[in-house]
Amino acid sequence: MEADSPTAWPRAWRLTPDGRGGVATVAVHGPVDLVQRAGFRAASGRELPDSEPNRVVFGHWGDPPEDVVVCRTSESVVEVHCHGGRVAVGRIARDLRDVGVEWTDRPVPTGTRLENMLRRTLVAATTLRTATIALDQSNGRLRESLEMLRVELETASLEAARRRCDDLLSWSNVGRHLASPWNVVLTGRPNVGKSSLVNALLGYGRSIVFDLPGTTRDVVSADTAFDGWPVRLVDTAGLRDGADDLESQGINRARTALAGADCRLVLLDVSQPEDDEDFRLLAEWPDAIVVAHKSDLPCIRERLPEGALAVSSTTGAGLEELATAIVRAIVPRVPPRGTAIPVSVELTESLTRVRDRLDDDLAAAFDELRRWLA
Repeated sequence: MEADSPTAWPRAWRLTPDGRGGVATVAVHGPVDLVQRAGFRAASGRELPDSEPNRVVFGHWGDPPEDVVVCRTSESVVEVHCHGGRVAVGRIARDLRDVGVEWTDRPVPTGTRLENMLRRTLVAATTLRTATIALDQSNGRLRESLEMLRVELETASLEAARRRCDDLLSWSNVGRHLASPWNVVLTGRPNVGKSSLVNALLGYGRSIVFDLPGTTRDVVSADTAFDGWPVRLVDTAGLRDGADDLESQGINRARTALAGADCRLVLLDVSQPEDDEDFRLLAEWPDAIVVAHKSDLPCIRERLPEGALAVSSTTGAGLEELATAIVRAIVPRVPPRGTAIPVSVELTESLTRVRDRLDDDLAAAFDELRRWLA
């Protein structure tokens, strides 16, 4: 038996995301009887190796017993569904280690490069919407499109191959965010209300709010979702001249976060007069969503940029419109059901190389694609 054979090296990992939840799922890769030796007992008294594949088996784990549901999904993989949270999963992991099963943070690579990537993406998806898209790809849509691309390369149908690459790459922005959120970075002068707006969008006090310039001295982030799309709101230090050394470090981090953002919000305090820093930010980030913040207070500005959204973190006015604007900015097109989508940066880069080599090195393009399907 080879050293890397699934049965020679039993391993287990958590399929569901880490943290608290209603149900957690652990995959065990190796001889089926390992699950019984670790602590599972079927309520029917039947031996797990005798159960039919894909048949759900209710039972108990350990002593004192805890209710679990087990399913043998293949000859060498068993899924254990238990109460969510780290304690229940930790107990199962400990019992599995006691019978020689290695606990790993990543799924065992048992398929093609593409299949393993799709599995990791599905596990990492944090919303129902992104998980549905990832599942659609896992069910064969993406592989089907890549197989058709391979045929087009084999038959030297270059125009068809180019169109297919372009179509796949047009959805790369959605694909790379199925497993990680879009970064939405807030910027503006100190005390313009960035932290208050983050708290209002989140619905709880993640950022410290205090009426003193320089309160936020670092980059603070929190995750949420708008219309089913995962978003990381990034609260940054207020940009101003004359900051002390500590605050200057926060300002430098803020500029770095802004440079790598998927979407930027420039906040203007309507209760304060215009400032040169406001105009500089608007000129530096012309594609940003402009938020006319503190709209519940009297506006003393002479003018506001066209399209600025009036928002009040205090009253909640304009928050829904702002969330809608953020979604339009990060997902300008929603993929129809059944669309093939490259679900990682790695695959997107490979497809870009395939397209770039169509005219001058067709053999290299074919080899690049084949590595995902073999």
